[in-house]
Amino acid sequence: MTKERHDMNFIEFTYTKADGTESKRAVLPLVGPTTFVEGIDVSQMPEDEFVVFCRDFSALKSAQHEQTMAMLEQFDLKHNYRRFIPAQMSNITTDYV
Repeated sequence: MTKERHDMNFIEFTYTKADGTESKRAVLPLVGPTTFVEGIDVSQMPEDEFVVFCRDFSALKSAQHEQTMAMLEQFDLKHNYRRFIPAQMSNITTDYV
């Protein structure tokens, strides 16, 4: 039996705003800087399967969103989603928690 791991990427950095003010930040990143469109390629899926997949996948994403929002509220983080400009980040360290 293998041990299941649930490591999450954790980033700490100094963020410099446009006005020059700095703040220390600790973030569990959800989306990284990218130049790509990423997703599940369903080009070859038959239309009837595509309809079922979309319905089920949408329900799965909706349930996950509801659970995520409940957990964020439980830990008083519901309004803590932030976006950071990578060029304004310095002293970056990455760990796993």
